[in-house]
Amino acid sequence: MNLRKHIYFTLNTLRGFRYPQIYRDLIKEEKSVLTSEVTQKLLTKILRHCQKSVPYYTNLMSEIGKEELLKQNPEIYLSKLPILTKDIIRKNFEELKSLDLEKRNWYFNTSGGSTGEPIRFIQDQEYFDQSQAIKLLYSYLAGREIGEPQVKLWGSERDILEATRNWRAIFSSFFSNTTYINAYQMSPQRMAAYIRLINQKSPKQILAYAIAIYELAKFAESEQLQITPPNAIITSAENLHPWMRETIERVFQCQVFNRYGSREVGDIACERPGFEGFWIAPWANYVEIVDDHNNPLPPGVEGNILITSLSNFAMPLIRYKIGDRGSVSANHSSGQIFEKISGRTTDMFKTQDGTLANGGYFEGLMYFKDWVKNYQIIQKSYSEILVKIVLFTPNYPVADLDDFVEKTKILMGEDCIVNFEFVDEIKTTPSGKYRYVISEVS
Repeated sequence: MNLRKHIYFTLNTLRGFRYPQIYRDLIKEEKSVLTSEVTQKLLTKILRHCQKSVPYYTNLMSEIGKEELLKQNPEIYLSKLPILTKDIIRKNFEELKSLDLEKRNWYFNTSGGSTGEPIRFIQDQEYFDQSQAIKLLYSYLAGREIGEPQVKLWGSERDILEATRNWRAIFSSFFSNTTYINAYQMSPQRMAAYIRLINQKSPKQILAYAIAIYELAKFAESEQLQITPPNAIITSAENLHPWMRETIERVFQCQVFNRYGSREVGDIACERPGFEGFWIAPWANYVEIVDDHNNPLPPGVEGNILITSLSNFAMPLIRYKIGDRGSVSANHSSGQIFEKISGRTTDMFKTQDGTLANGGYFEGLMYFKDWVKNYQIIQKSYSEILVKIVLFTPNYPVADLDDFVEKTKILMGEDCIVNFEFVDEIKTTPSGKYRYVISEVS
């Protein structure tokens, strides 16, 4: 019996969370043959809710009409709604709130800013429970059950800024059997210690930022350090390029499964054994691919990714333009599948002593900065960082800039100089991708 799993699920259920039971249900459903009916039913439910309780969509849907179409084919009905952008969310924030918000256990969240364009939005308990269950499901499909040993090479801003963790995090880590190591600061000494810890813990699975586990693999190979192979590695947060996957699998001697998601809509898709591409869990999100003129694209053709969240009723994100590009395959019996995902690209910053600093740390410093429309952070040298900002409002709090400088110095060193440049536009690369963190240090 997996005692840790039993205790972890029991205590979280007693705390009022529903995701342990949702997770068990999803495992049962996943083993049966899934069809588009799963997503259609949930899509109809969220659209009905928008029609009744979300003023922004109530007005739009009254103009569309076609009630019978919504009932018979919610995907086609969905395509008649306008695309939701970050600017629209900012300008229509109040109208995008559900009218029954006071009945929901809701909270504010902010986008990760991995497209350099952060926004604030609202999520609720139903979304949280569903997204947590999906996260556990992806881990299970890659070969690890909750309670079995896992090492998580992840961004730990708390460890850098406070050097402490609260009791809930300690409880969760113990009973889920998860050991955290910090992906935000990776000096040669730290990486050597990480490898010793991995060998000691002998985890069944490693969950890691793609660029961080790639750098750890390169370090182990260059130093000729042996690593006890886990059963699998799940990468997330950044693009996993083919040469990165090849190096990680060669060094760790296990298969790598890439996961794709965002703070706005949770984990969207993940590679899994026996599948080509990224499997999109049909209970969480519905995906569309459109061209630059918002016309739908056929299977296999790359375009802009639109996400409709199927579980956030507090502030439904319908046809949300997430800022990444990709393509989906033709309909599959197990749901939608991404053939390709491209978009976010993050560099590692470097300090004079050889420490690698993950760009995700700076992303976190931009959370809940509603006055920022776009940003780009560039490391010009070991001791100089340039922050380009497109303002959403004409005024900005100087205290936020001071806070950014202070926390940057904690990571990069006290001699680091941070310059801010307010610009009208931040350009994409010639391929249309957006780099929000760039290191010019070779």
